[in-house]
Amino acid sequence: MTIFRFALLRSTRNPLTLICTYLMPIALILIRPLWAGGNVGFFADGGFALLAMLTMSSAYLMSLNILADKTDGAVIRILAAPITMRRYLTENLLSCAVPLFVQMGLVSILGMVLYDWSVTLSFAVFLCYTILTLASVAMAFAWHCLFKSKADSGAGFSLVLFLTAFIGGVTFPVTVFPGLLEYVGVIFPVYWAMRGLRAVLETGVMNNQFWIGVAVMSLFTVAFLLYGGKRRIV
Repeated sequence: MTIFRFALLRSTRNPLTLICTYLMPIALILIRPLWAGGNVGFFADGGFALLAMLTMSSAYLMSLNILADKTDGAVIRILAAPITMRRYLTENLLSCAVPLFVQMGLVSILGMVLYDWSVTLSFAVFLCYTILTLASVAMAFAWHCLFKSKADSGAGFSLVLFLTAFIGGVTFPVTVFPGLLEYVGVIFPVYWAMRGLRAVLETGVMNNQFWIGVAVMSLFTVAFLLYGGKRRIV
């Protein structure tokens, strides 16, 4: 797991990545008004929506190493060693996801301790955000394969984040949109994460709506990985 450790260390050198990935999830769960239920400011579902957007942002930042290796030619030198492309990608993607898995576990535990979340809700939060993490990391990987510079990738992904917040059920429930616009957000994994979590928050059980959300995010993960895996990154 040499590549995994190296990629993990590289990601910690970026102050913004450190803040988004390691500090902000814990800071969010400690802000009690965000988890009181209902809308908070410009965000539907308060802390749950903010955490979803933070997950997407962190996954993008953590995966920038792959784009950096591509743009400066480092990936060619790495693959000249006895390392396969599959191992390189697998360990890099794991280095993006594992820190976020740990953060989601801590968030779920703190939710039980601080806000008396039920075991069902805590497990649903952990599972939903874990699958969202996988989908976000896979999406970021596929996204980086489209660009040759960090500037272009960053500018484009900022637009994706804006659209996700606006039509993906983060800024406000998608039910406020008229007609077919209500369903435009289905192209984003966050839409399915928020839909699943809302179902648990409203009913107290992990019903069909929750599992549909988890299943669709899993399909997104597979689709993004297949797309990224078919594109050349060297």
